[in-house]
Amino acid sequence: MNERIIINPNSPVTCPDCSQEFPLLQGISQQLIERFEDEYEAQLGKERDEIEAKASEKAEKRLARKFEEQLADLTEQLAESKAESEKSIGKLSKVREEATAKAKQEFSGELDLLRQEIGEKEIKLEEFRKTEFLLRKEKMELEDQKNEFKLSMQRQLEEQKSALRTEISQEYQMVEAELRKKIDDAHKANEDLKRKLEQGSQQLQGEVLELKLEDMLTQTYALDQVVAVAKGVRGADVVQTVMLRSGTVAGKIIWETKRAENWSNKWIPKLKDDQQNTAGEIAVLVSTVFPADVNEPFIQYEGVWLVRPEFARPLADALRAILIEAARQKSVSSGKNEKIEALYDYICSPQFAQKVRAVMDAYTNMRKDLDSEKAAMQRLWKKREGQLERIASNVLGICGELQGLSTSNLPHLEDIAPLEFDTEES
Repeated sequence: MNERIIINPNSPVTCPDCSQEFPLLQGISQQLIERFEDEYEAQLGKERDEIEAKASEKAEKRLARKFEEQLADLTEQLAESKAESEKSIGKLSKVREEATAKAKQEFSGELDLLRQEIGEKEIKLEEFRKTEFLLRKEKMELEDQKNEFKLSMQRQLEEQKSALRTEISQEYQMVEAELRKKIDDAHKANEDLKRKLEQGSQQLQGEVLELKLEDMLTQTYALDQVVAVAKGVRGADVVQTVMLRSGTVAGKIIWETKRAENWSNKWIPKLKDDQQNTAGEIAVLVSTVFPADVNEPFIQYEGVWLVRPEFARPLADALRAILIEAARQKSVSSGKNEKIEALYDYICSPQFAQKVRAVMDAYTNMRKDLDSEKAAMQRLWKKREGQLERIASNVLGICGELQGLSTSNLPHLEDIAPLEFDTEES
């Protein structure tokens, strides 16, 4: 076996020749050091493996002994547990037998009690059955009495109804006649009102427009002479003679009214003839329809003023102002031609247009007030018409109820139902 000496390479050594000290590492070559180092590592690894193998063998032996000891302990404990289990099984069997005997004894006592309770309940049930039978019997008797009472009450009610029908038939014979009279009067009044509201010929409508125009001229111009041409007399409808405050005649305006659906070209020549016959300065046609090419509210058309009914008053104010101004100019002017030129200049002047526009604005405001009043009157008419409808409906309802009470005793009420009552809006 080779011997190895492990020394520290830094250990100092002395040279035998010169007695100089130096580290051992400087006196040994590096190759020799590496070779001894490898051998040392190999030797060290071999020894380590041997030590580990011996330690592993000792550990396995120690574990085997310990396992055998634990196995012996477990075998001993298992034997003891088995013995205790057998003892417990015996005790359990004994306890079970004792519990079974005790339960049988207790169940026998409870069974006797249950049998006793069942017997008592059967007795009570029999009593209940008897009581139920008696109650059902009494119930049937009460139902029979109730049905008998209902039948008696029904007979009495029928007798009272018959007596009431006879009494009503005798009492309302006069009422029926009065109702029929009221129904006839209401029906006639309703027909008259409807006819007055809806019916009307063109001639009547024209007369209404003429009367309205005449009333407007009379109330607006108290100084003027407004004369309506009688029916059948040739001429315009209304002749207005414009008067000054001094009583001097300023001129004449002739008015013709037309309320139709279509325009007629014969109206203008006829109005011009009436103007010549009356010696009127201005002719005005108040019409609800204009020629197809005219869209203005008022216009001078073929020498005649055309105006719609709602603009008649402002135009009358303007034309009357023209005649009055012409009369005043006539009083201060001597020449006829100069007067005509002055009148023409005035008509064409901006002042005249401004006055006419101001008159039109005032008229528009008055027209709105008139429309509001007209709407209020229409609402009043609708209210009266609704009252008539409710009267007719209530009367018919009364007749129907009377017929329902006594159809055989009041056959003449059947003549009231077919009466015509106008319920549509007029």
